[in-house]
Formats: sequence, structure tokens, C-alpha cells
Amino acid sequence: NEIFGDLHKEFAGKLPSKVEDLVLSELAASVAAFDGQLGKHTQAQITRLFSSKMPGGFSLSAARALLQSSYGLGPKRQDGVLLYALASEPKARLGGDSEAKQWVGEIATRYAKQEGISLSAKRSSGSGGSVSGGGGPMVSSAAMDALQRKQTDFARQQMEVLARYAGVDLNSANIRADSEKVKSAGLQSKLDALESELGDEFTEGIAPRFDARKARHFDSYWSWARQDAYDWIQQAIIGGDNSPEDPYVLAARVHRMQSCADSSLLSLLEGMVVVLERQPHLQRALELARTLRDACKGALSSEPAYKETSRPLQPQTKVVGEGIVDYKEVPRTGEPSFAEYVESMQAPADAAPPCLYLKERSAEDSTRWVHSKALSATYYTGLGSLCTSGLSFAGKTALVTGCGSGSIGFDVVRGLLVGGAKVLATTSSYSRRTLQAFERMYKESGARGSDLTIVPFNQGSANDIQRLVEYIFGTLQWDLDYVVPFAAVSDFGSFATSIGSKSEFSQRVMLTNVIRLLGGIKDTKEKQRLMFRPTLVVLPLSPNHGTFGGDGLYGECKAALETLLNRWQSESWHSYMAIAGTFIGWVRGTGLMGQNNHIAQEIERNGARTFTTREMAFNILGLMDSRVHKIASKQVICAEFDGRLGAIKDISRVAGDAKYGLEAECTLKHLAFYENIQGAQAHYQDVPSRTIVASEGLYFLAQHEHCFPQPRQFEELAHLQHLQDTVNLDKVVVITGYGEVGPYGHAETRWQMEAFGEFTMAGCIELAWIMGLIRHVNGPLAGGKNYIGWVDAKSGEPVKDEDVKSHYLEHILAHTGIRLIEPDMSHGYDPNAKTLLREVQIEHVMDPFEATAEDAQEYKKGNKDKVEIWERSDGAWSVRFLKGAVIRVPVTVSTDRFVAGMIPTGWNPALFGIPEDLVKQVDMVTLYTLVATVEALVRSGITDPYELYKYFHVSEVGSSMGAGIGGGLSFRQIVKSRFLEQEVNKDVLQETFISTIQAWVNMLLMSCAGPVKPVVGACATGLLSVDVAIEAIQSGKAKVMLAGGVEDFGEENSTEFANMGATNNSLDDFAMGRTPAEGSRPCTTTRSGFVESQGAGVVVLMSASAAIACGAPIYGIIAMNEMASDKQGRSVPAPGQGIL
Repeated sequence: NEIFGDLHKEFAGKLPSKVEDLVLSELAASVAAFDGQLGKHTQAQITRLFSSKMPGGFSLSAARALLQSSYGLGPKRQDGVLLYALASEPKARLGGDSEAKQWVGEIATRYAKQEGISLSAKRSSGSGGSVSGGGGPMVSSAAMDALQRKQTDFARQQMEVLARYAGVDLNSANIRADSEKVKSAGLQSKLDALESELGDEFTEGIAPRFDARKARHFDSYWSWARQDAYDWIQQAIIGGDNSPEDPYVLAARVHRMQSCADSSLLSLLEGMVVVLERQPHLQRALELARTLRDACKGALSSEPAYKETSRPLQPQTKVVGEGIVDYKEVPRTGEPSFAEYVESMQAPADAAPPCLYLKERSAEDSTRWVHSKALSATYYTGLGSLCTSGLSFAGKTALVTGCGSGSIGFDVVRGLLVGGAKVLATTSSYSRRTLQAFERMYKESGARGSDLTIVPFNQGSANDIQRLVEYIFGTLQWDLDYVVPFAAVSDFGSFATSIGSKSEFSQRVMLTNVIRLLGGIKDTKEKQRLMFRPTLVVLPLSPNHGTFGGDGLYGECKAALETLLNRWQSESWHSYMAIAGTFIGWVRGTGLMGQNNHIAQEIERNGARTFTTREMAFNILGLMDSRVHKIASKQVICAEFDGRLGAIKDISRVAGDAKYGLEAECTLKHLAFYENIQGAQAHYQDVPSRTIVASEGLYFLAQHEHCFPQPRQFEELAHLQHLQDTVNLDKVVVITGYGEVGPYGHAETRWQMEAFGEFTMAGCIELAWIMGLIRHVNGPLAGGKNYIGWVDAKSGEPVKDEDVKSHYLEHILAHTGIRLIEPDMSHGYDPNAKTLLREVQIEHVMDPFEATAEDAQEYKKGNKDKVEIWERSDGAWSVRFLKGAVIRVPVTVSTDRFVAGMIPTGWNPALFGIPEDLVKQVDMVTLYTLVATVEALVRSGITDPYELYKYFHVSEVGSSMGAGIGGGLSFRQIVKSRFLEQEVNKDVLQETFISTIQAWVNMLLMSCAGPVKPVVGACATGLLSVDVAIEAIQSGKAKVMLAGGVEDFGEENSTEFANMGATNNSLDDFAMGRTPAEGSRPCTTTRSGFVESQGAGVVVLMSASAAIACGAPIYGIIAMNEMASDKQGRSVPAPGQGIL
């Protein structure tokens, strides 16, 4: 119809009847008497081409003049070239006259070649002029230069005269620029001197990072506890009696439930007990539910408490195989629990002191610190209680710095949260990965009343110190009970002869700013008169005062920190702060000592005790016992936690010998391994160079499969036998298949990321193929070698299945899921360059421009007396806007919504077998739905939709698929593209209808004749679609229904949802340190609207009897469907009471 209308417009009254039945050659013959003049349609198309793609000033008449003068083409040939140009339209507006002339020349040359004619010898030069082969007058370059200088001097003199008349000094800008250059040079000299003196690592390291807007708060202990309880009991139901629990894990989980116990958790557990009591075959789950209920009931009246329930560990180092060091942590012999650990730590060994003990100042010499048995006894008592009754931190607040994952501070934070404390933890590596580690910690350890706040912080920055203290005492309104300033910088490899910028920065972090932080806290408490609640500072000291060597200024920092033990008294800190200097020994796995893990076993053989981070955190948390805290508020105490490391003479030599011995053992094992291989090769000639290794050229292939649900055995369902024949299977609706197109590709890859956080090998291959990164080959490669498998889409090089993930995963992760909006995937919409048309009234007469006679009259009609039009001598028309005319000028603005769930970059419907002509004809929502429907059918075990009609009549298969808006791209075309006079299909209107989506699915796939029930329910469209499909099946109108929803993403939706305030503000999120992937967080206290997405989801629904009849897999049974309307009101999106 569209083409038929264009033909009638072009050849008005000259077309035969039934044009649609004629072949093109017959149609051309029937209009042979045509006079050759361009008709209305082609004229309009050529005018549109020049107005939209040619530079300003290069008009249609200019193109015709160029074709006449430079290529010798007459009017009719010019028409031919212009028609030919319509098929070679530039993708974007050309940059200038030279580009336009070059493009016209290329079109003319191709047209001449097609028509078999020769162009005039006259050609367009590089600048668009003509070049003749004949001679002519010549001008010397010297004369030309003189003429140009004369013109330049004349122009400059005129400028100076006008400037003097206007009172403007033309040289003032140069004078100011010279002055600024001098100032800039001076500042740069100072900066260079500072950078030369301090070095890059120092100057870059002290940059502030604190930003209160990026603070993350975790306090929903009640939610995670309920989820943990429900998951635990469900696992017991699934595992039955064959799912043993590690006793230490069991104890920790039960203690966690007790720490989180409240009335809501107790109600949940009591309800589950009631349900499980009716299920005699689920005894283990019932026992677990009762255990948790009783434990939580008993804990309601008590505060949460930190109690260590894990096992102490010891290092184990072995050299295995071909000389590889195998290091692991194993349960420590003789210490099955921390109760035995406490006993072991307080027992002296021969003449050596215990591994853990407290010291006090010597009565004879105040500069010396001596072992205090009385203080140590008090400490041991508190430490022992951490293994029995526990230590409650309810109502306590703590600041912990240097608590990254794997550090001592990390486990200190964990213990404080288990005890119910409010903790402010800082991190210098603020990122989503870091925050996820803290979030996991809170999920696993947060107790009733606990609160975890994470802020970015650089302990090397004095500005950050000040802001952190203001944030604690101002924004949070806390008075700190504990401060654990454990931030540190590793500086291995720096000797006294190579102290550099990093060493000085580490000194600032571990010494200068520790003092500055404590001083800031003391000063603030003094100003706020918070003098009756001394803050306990666990000061990180070390026995390593240069003992190891090669660690920069670490020893000097730790030695200098000991001066704070004196400042407490000399600067009168006792009313505000209590000091517990803590000499920390060898701690395995930290950033400072982790690289020495493999020699820890040898260190212990020499009489010292090494610790895990959890063990050292346990020791430190023992200092927070109220009895020890009370003592520390009256006198400074020292905690010796070195594990008798100081008893080893020349620890540096012992460590070096241990490393050397391990390296020697590795070398011997390595040589012995290959000697055995050579011996085997001599005995067995056929053994390859690497034993038990597969032949080169064999590699793993990915397993691409659709997993159908496993049917239950009769024995498994025996307890439900009494329900047989109690339901009508014609009324029971089941899900037999599902499919989707979405930000993570399809259903399987989305589930991989949602459930496990990563893609499998097969998932990566599918996404790489979907995104056009690889393609499959079954035939010869470029070199002629036959090949079956994947190749890189750009280079054509083979790619093994097992290499796809490593090669393409980074690209896949960057271009899937919720991410920054990509214009290529959102129909050209760029939120950073959003185009609007602003109305402007011109204040002077504009230069005329060329137009057709029709367009000129339309300009006049729209602007009346503010426009002049006239016909030129060459037949073209000129248009000139006068003063006061109103025009619309495009402007580019940015928006604060620039994150969305986009389908994978490079997604191409043609890859799924949809013909290219159909791709151009239908809207994207139809294409999404087609692909999702095919996946849903395949998951139903249906590879040909016509298989359904072996079991059901065509009238028993229907559809209720819907959308919120319909064809978004098509809607944009009929509004915006039509308004801008861009080329749009004539039948685009039908693609905006929601009913058209399932019409295409039926025409191209299903060919069914059952109920057609298109639905629309905004964000609830998918739910409404399923509800309608269920009703159709239960009413007997259908046995099989396709249900689901589809939506596209575009500029219009994004803009209007933002105006409603319904969507997440990306700009605010970025200011709070959030990544695009964190935009959608509906179940958090910081939720800020939803995140738009694009894609489709389709389910195949059948009655249970129909599914059994055709042998379809059953993924789920729909137990309930319900819809409800809301009460009277004037706000459409306002929340109502809801179904429940």
C-alpha cells in the first residue's frame, strides 16, 4: 500500500489498473509515455535529501550547476544523477562544500558508468573549482604574498581605529596573559619542588577520599536472620536426613540466630514448627526448627553477645608434585575449641612468658614495662568468657580503620557486630567489591541492634582525619567506646639505603595521622564535655623494631607509637581516652605478613606461636571486656600478643633459613619429578613428554543443553497418595516452558548471573555469539584448513570453547546487565546529548536560502509577514526570515537518568533466523517477543509449534501476551520522526498497537485460532497476562496459552518516568559512590525508584491434563492467581493495600 501510494503520487493519472499484479518491467512499459519530469514524490525526496544531509549553502541548484559546469550534464541527466543519489544517501550531514562537491562527483561518476556515458573532460578540483588544461595568466607567489600582507595590514588598521573609537585596548588580554604566565610559572616551580622532595607516591597518597554521601549503612539484621532461618530449614527439607552439619558451623549458626532473636523471628520459627509437625516424613527439619525456636525463645531476654565458636588453626606447608608449595590452614592439634586456646595462651613455657599477657609500668623504673600477673589474670577471665557466656557490645560504638578483607581489623569488626555494636569501618579501596565483602559480613554476623557504616577514608590525609571525626561526633552523633586504628601500608623491599616516597607516606599513615586521629577525637570529646565515657584505644604496636629489615619505616613507626603510652598521662587524656598498647605478633594471611605464610610452620617449630586473623581479633576483643576497659581507664596497659616471637633470637636469620630450606626442597622435588618421567619414557617408549596429559589438540567443549525438570518417583510421593483424584487436572494450570530476552541475554544466562554471580563456559559462548563477538564455522578457514568450531568475528581466527570466557568475559560483563545507556542499543538516544528544540525569535534579517516553490509557500504560510519569498531567475525560490520571525533551534542537554537494563550490545535478531526484511518492518518489541517465544517453546520440548496440533485443536491454543506501551520505536517515529520530516514507513502505526505483537507471533510461529487476549497493565502487564491466561484455561476456552510481557527502552519513556520521579536518579547514585549495577535495589532503605529495562518474557501455560497428554515438562504449578483494584484516590501510582 505504501509503494502503491508513492507511485500514484509520482505518476498521477498515468498508472494502469491493478498495479500490484504487474511485474516491474511491465509496469515500466505501461508508463513509457512519461514525459521524464520528476514527480511530486521524487522532488520531495530529493529536497529532503539536500535539506537533511547537505551542508548549509550547498543547495539543489548549486548541485545542478556543478553537474552542468564540471561534468557537462544537462537537466534530464541531472535528474538521473539526483535519483541515483537517493539510493546512496550519506549517513550523516556532510561537513562542508568540499565534501558535498566530492560526494556529487562520486555519484555522477557511478551514474555515468551505469549508463555507459562519458563525462565532460572538465573535472571538479580538490577545492571544488574547475581545472583547465590550457595556459593562462600566471601570478608570482611573491606578488600574491605582498597582496595578502597588504590586505591583512589594512584589516588590522581598521580594527585598531574601531577599537580606539570604542575605547577598547586590544593588547589588554595579552598583558593579562603574560602576567598569569609568570604567576603560573612560580606556582609550577613550587609544585615541582614539592614533588621532587616528597615523590609521587607521597603526594598522590595523601589525596583525600572521605565523602559522607558515599557512606553505606547496614542495619537490617532482622531480615537476614529470617532469610537464614528459612533457608536453613528449607535445606534440611531438601536434604532430608542425609545432610550432616559441621558441629562448629552448627554452633555458629545457632548462636547467630540467638543474637538476632526478636518477636518476628520467633513467630516465623513457631509457624514453621506448626507446618512441619504435619509432615511426619520431615523429622530432621522439624527438629532443626524446634531447636532454633527454643534457642531464640531463650535469648529474647538477653543482649546479643560475641562468642567464638570456631576452631583454632595451624599452618601446614608441604612440597608436593613437581616441587610446588602447598600451604593450607588445618585444625590445630590439641585445641579443639577456643576454650583450649585460652588455656594454651596463658600457660608459660619453661622460662618464657605466656603467648598472651598484659604488662604494666615497673614500680622501680617507669620507663620499663613488666609482666603483670594480676592484670593478666583479669584478662584471661574475660578471654575465657568469650568462649562461654560471651561479651555483649550492645549499645557500644566503635571506629575501626584498616579493616579490609583478610585483615585483623576485618575480624574485629565481625566480632563487634556479633556482639551487637554499632561500628564505623573505613576503607581506602572504596569499590563495589569492597562493599559487597562488608555486606556479606553483616549478613552473616550482624546481631540485634548492630549497625555497620562504611565510609571511604584515607588515613594518610589530614583532611580526611578532620572530616571523619566531624562525621562521627556530628552527623552520627556518636561518642566512641572503642577505636582500633589499624590502617597500614606495606613497604616491603625498602631498606635504610632506599627509603623513598612510599616509606614516608607509610610513616604518615601508621604514625603521624594515628596521633592526629586520636588527638582529634580527644579534642572533640573535650569540647563536647564527653568526659565520663573514656574511649578505649587499641594501639597497634609491634615487637618488630627493625628486626626483620627491608620493611621501610615500619619498625620506626611502631616504636614511635609507644610514646602515646606516655602522652596519655602527660597530656591529661585519662578523662577522655583509655590506652591499650597491643604488641601484635606473627599474624598469618594479612597484607603485611601473608607472603610469609609458607614459613609460618617453621617459625612455630622454633618455639613461637603464629596466629590467624580471627585468633588475633579474638585476643583484641578480649581487651574490650568491661573489667580490662575499667583498668585501662585508670592506667595505661600493654598487651603482649607476640606469641613468644621475641624469644626467638635473630628472627630475620631464622626466617631466611626457613625460606632457603623450602626453596631447596622445591628444587629437589622438581628434579626428582622430571627424573622419574625420563625413566618412565625410557621404559615405555609410547609415553608422551607429559604423563597423564591428554594429547595436544584435544580440549574441552562446552555443554549447551536445556535441562528439563526431573520427574519424581512414586516412592517420593507416597505421602501424598491420599490426595490422588482430589483435583480436576483440567483446572490446574502448570508452567511448561519459559523464555526471555533481557539485559543478560536469555533465561539461562540471566539465571547464571542472578543465582551464582558468574557465567559458565557455555553461558559465555552463548552471549559471545549473541553479541556478535564469535561465529560458528563448519568448513575451510582462510588458510584452507577445515575447521568446525568458533572463530573470532573480526579476525576469523579459531577460538577454543575453553578460551571464550577468558577472551571475551570482560567485554561481555561491560556490555550486559544494568549499565550506562548505550546509544546503539537505545535507538540512538544518548542521555548526555539529549536534543531539544528551543524557540528563538531572531533579531535581524537572516540570509536567504533556497527552497522549492511548494516549500517557499509553506514557509510563508507558517510565518506570514515575517518571511519574504521570491522566485529567482533560474526558476528556484529563495526564502528569507525577517526580524521578529520565530524559529526552533536544536539544543543539547544532559539528563540525570543515564542507567538502564539494556539487552546485550550487538544483539541481532537476524542471528536467530528472522529475515532481514522482516527485521526492518516490525518493531523491536515484536522481535524480542519472537525470540523469547521460541525459547519458551524449546523449553517445553517443542521444536516445531505445529507439534502442538497433534494433541490439540488449533482453537485450543491461544495467547494473552501484552505490553505497557507497545512499539516504542514505532511510536517515536510517528511522533518525533514525522515532526522532523524524517523517512518513516507508511504502515508504522500498526506497530504501535499492543495487539500487533502477538499478531506477529501467531502469523510467523503459532498459526493458532484460540483466544487472543492482549493485555496492558503498566508494570504489572506480565502478571495480568498470566492471570488472563489462567482464566482462559480454567474456563475451558483454551488448553495451551502463551503469556508474558514485553517492553522497549527509549528516550520518551525515560524522560517521562524521570519527570514523575518514578525512576532511579543516576546522578545522585554516582555521587553516593554507587555503580550502575546497584541502581535497582527495591528492598533497601536507600531505594530511589526503579530502573528501566528492555526485553521480553514469555511462559507457556497448559492445563495439567494437557501437559500430561503431550508429555510437556512441568517447571511449576500455579497455586494461586489474584488481581485486586485499589480504593478511591487521585494518584495513579500511589501504593494500595495490595493482594495480601
